[in-house]
Amino acid sequence: MRQTLKNGVLGLTFLAALAGGTALAPAFAADVTLTVSRWAGPQADAQKVLLDEYSMETGVTIKFDAIDYGQLKQKQVLNMSTKTGEYDLIYVPEAWFGEYSTAGYLTPLDDFVKDAMLTGEGWDLADFSKAGLNVYTAGGSLQAIPYFAQTPLLVYDNDALSAAGITPPKTWPEFLAASAKLKEAGTGVALPFRQGSAITNILAVLLAGNDSGFFNADGKLAVNEPAVVETVAFMQELSKSSLNGSNGWHWDEVAKALQFGQAPMGITASGLFKALENPADSNVAGKLGYAVIPYNKKPSGLLQTWAWAVPADSKNKEEAFKLGAWLASKKALTEISAIDPAFISFRASLSSDPEIAKRAPWLAAANEALSNGVTLPLQPAAPQLLDALAGGLSGVVTNGDDPAAMLKQVQESQASKF
Repeated sequence: MRQTLKNGVLGLTFLAALAGGTALAPAFAADVTLTVSRWAGPQADAQKVLLDEYSMETGVTIKFDAIDYGQLKQKQVLNMSTKTGEYDLIYVPEAWFGEYSTAGYLTPLDDFVKDAMLTGEGWDLADFSKAGLNVYTAGGSLQAIPYFAQTPLLVYDNDALSAAGITPPKTWPEFLAASAKLKEAGTGVALPFRQGSAITNILAVLLAGNDSGFFNADGKLAVNEPAVVETVAFMQELSKSSLNGSNGWHWDEVAKALQFGQAPMGITASGLFKALENPADSNVAGKLGYAVIPYNKKPSGLLQTWAWAVPADSKNKEEAFKLGAWLASKKALTEISAIDPAFISFRASLSSDPEIAKRAPWLAAANEALSNGVTLPLQPAAPQLLDALAGGLSGVVTNGDDPAAMLKQVQESQASKF
């Protein structure tokens, strides 16, 4: 069932100078070795700085197993299912959390988060977004510390739109008109419509913006209902005005086209915004505007989240939790956001700030999108549903397949699994 972010404020942290030094770690046994599992990339590089700092402060040895995202789940599941005890702290998204929890792979953290000896100073559980805590709670038990979120947004070159006489679009009709005008001028809108996760992410946001979703009020799969068909038909119409080739792109390719001024407008994920605003790397730094993805009925966003969890087979559960709590502390979050300004955390105390907003021009749009943020389906059968939709949507936007027929087929093949 669609899950909506309405409770609590999602803490957004971006560029900020450290106040009062680095985060203080709780007391730790210096002979401990902890192995941390997460995906590789710029955020992992920023995190390595923090982990090295933690090791220097505490004497704890940290092995950092940062690998390609495509192999991360397989390796985590292999280790936890065979109870190797190799991992002490794992980075897990909401999409995998239900599977991990149901399989008994994760350690309940309810007692840990209430123990000041484990959390360290200034922990303040109430500072975390309630929605974030809810995402990582199963069977009434918190099983991971909410840490990072991102959402797709519409990004546009203010100069290019102004030269074309286009006002940044807010609604579906405005988006279609603006994209068509750009296409007529020889460019178009860059869309992450390659078969895979990005196109289903966009579908989730557009459905929420059309006051709809993957399931009906009774929790039954309902992807062939009129509002869903209408949404997919809109995606098909929009794809006709895409920048040449971009119907086969993912988030990073759209971001690159925006970054180098090849696309006047596009949809990409907030986690990639750092490069867009870096004058040393971007041809359009300081010229871009950010907005929620245009909607039919209300502004919406996608809550793509990651959290820190302690595997049930870890031999160092308390020590691993201490590290996770330290990484999610206010000062450590401020530090990583100073390294990576596109970082979004779940702490309300680190949300909008006038000075931070100046250096994070997407802040207002991210706040607006996440005020009605939804997650992708989280049921055990969700990956099969999303794969079916991704394949069907690819046919709709690249081959002109009929949206209603495609959705009817997906409904019939997937309904019995929910």
